Amino acid sequence: MSKRITLEDAGDHIQGGMMRANTPSASQGSWIKIFDVARLFLLKRYFVLGITASVMLATAGWMLLKPNLYESTATILPSGATDRLADLKSLAGLGGLTATDENSSELFPSIISSHLVMDAVLNRTYIWSAGDRTYTARPAEYFDTDDPDELRVELARAMNVHRDKKTGVITVQVRTEYPQLSQQMLQACLTGLEDFNLNKRRSQGKVNAAYLARQLAEKKAELQEAEIQLQQFQKVNRDWAVTSDPEILTELARMQRDVEIKSKTYLFLTQEYEVAKLDAQKDIPIVRILDQPGLPTKKVAPKRALTVAVATVMAFIASVMAVMVGEIFRRMKDGPEQESYRAFRSDFSRTFPRANRVLARLEREEAAAT
Repeated sequence: MSKRITLEDAGDHIQGGMMRANTPSASQGSWIKIFDVARLFLLKRYFVLGITASVMLATAGWMLLKPNLYESTATILPSGATDRLADLKSLAGLGGLTATDENSSELFPSIISSHLVMDAVLNRTYIWSAGDRTYTARPAEYFDTDDPDELRVELARAMNVHRDKKTGVITVQVRTEYPQLSQQMLQACLTGLEDFNLNKRRSQGKVNAAYLARQLAEKKAELQEAEIQLQQFQKVNRDWAVTSDPEILTELARMQRDVEIKSKTYLFLTQEYEVAKLDAQKDIPIVRILDQPGLPTKKVAPKRALTVAVATVMAFIASVMAVMVGEIFRRMKDGPEQESYRAFRSDFSRTFPRANRVLARLEREEAAAT
């Protein structure tokens, strides 16, 4: 039995064939997806705009509450011997075989960040002006804490020490709410570094000089004792210059020889001690400051406009993702995967009950709106 085809059916069939011939099916599907997405965002525009605007206003209000920060900067030139192949050795896995010259400025960042220098900065009293007011306070009052460890942490956050690996130039920065306070605290850091180098650093030259000083004092005492013994022997034997007694002459020669040996030893140590003192002066690394701590005039933080812009973009992206995820779950709920969706919602409700209640409320609101 043959199937009858009406004219309308044939026209529809021909028209459908022409449409398929003129427009590829893949292109049709892509246009449908684009319009579906556009319609979805058109319906959810208030949600997206509300979330984005709320985050933008909250971020703007939070940034307005944050105070301006001013940063003072100083640069230190390199000094001492440096290992030019240190980076190459570290790449080759030979970092443990490299030795840093203790008199090199490579140790300056570690010295500045040490508790010794930090405590010297924190134990000072600073006086600065801001507008019409003059402040006198210690860092404990500025950072609002008396705990030494917390004070060091706060100072470490406010301070930045960077060493350029190519040039060896060290940059030290201190950032606070007041320009003059930043400058004074940075100057205190440099003063602590110089005080450590001059008074507390134990270089090889200082060690040698201290050792020679102890040896020189011992040999001087021995020489003085030998000279006193010789003088007493000569007083007892007043005719020692013309006597022919062999015992007196032998003892006199021994004492004179002992005095001569101790005298030469003392003179030799004296010369070595003077050389060691010069070497100790050479061992002290000089803090060659290229740029003294400057008085900042422009704030460096917070970057309010950039932060608000980034937060706004992130909120927009997050809200768009939330809309897309919600649409995916809606289609799963109403599509052929209803059983999988129901199982997932059951597990989700047991694991995250609060989030499930929020999601259920949103679904009810959406159903009421539609």
